[in-house]
Amino acid sequence: MNTNNRKSKKGISVIVGYVLLISFSALMGVFVYIWLNTYIPQEELNCPDGTSLLIQNYTCTSDILTIVLRNDGKFDIGGYFIYATDSPEEELATIDISKNNTQNYSIRTPSGVKLGLIGSKNSLGPNEEEIETYNITGRSMMYLIQIIPMRWQEEANKEVVVTCKDVRIEKRIEC
Repeated sequence: MNTNNRKSKKGISVIVGYVLLISFSALMGVFVYIWLNTYIPQEELNCPDGTSLLIQNYTCTSDILTIVLRNDGKFDIGGYFIYATDSPEEELATIDISKNNTQNYSIRTPSGVKLGLIGSKNSLGPNEEEIETYNITGRSMMYLIQIIPMRWQEEANKEVVVTCKDVRIEKRIEC
């Protein structure tokens, strides 16, 4: 009888071990989920209402596209993303031409153009104008330009770049 009780108790201890292991793993999963949830932004970052940028004028030669941008909003703007299309039927510009910016004072970021000097954040103030030139040598005709402003804003005690996608500017051109 002693041997049967021993085998019976040994089987129960293995099951208790598995139950404890699974409970501990589930508990750790809950803690990791709660911890990671604090790192995900709860709200989408947006530019403040009243942020606006305008293509005041443009000129185009066979090699150079010159755009006059005007901040007609209430807040400073730090830069922009610029895209073009080479098809008159396309409604969405997908060709990133920011790499072709020829201005010495504009800084090319990986996917956009920052206005102003290094270290300055939002350098294009309200009612100010900026003249930007782009080398379009080797490009076929361009029919549409889309510009999306960006700003540096403080969010959760950090300076972050915010894309003003609600303020997208479209301009039909013949270039």
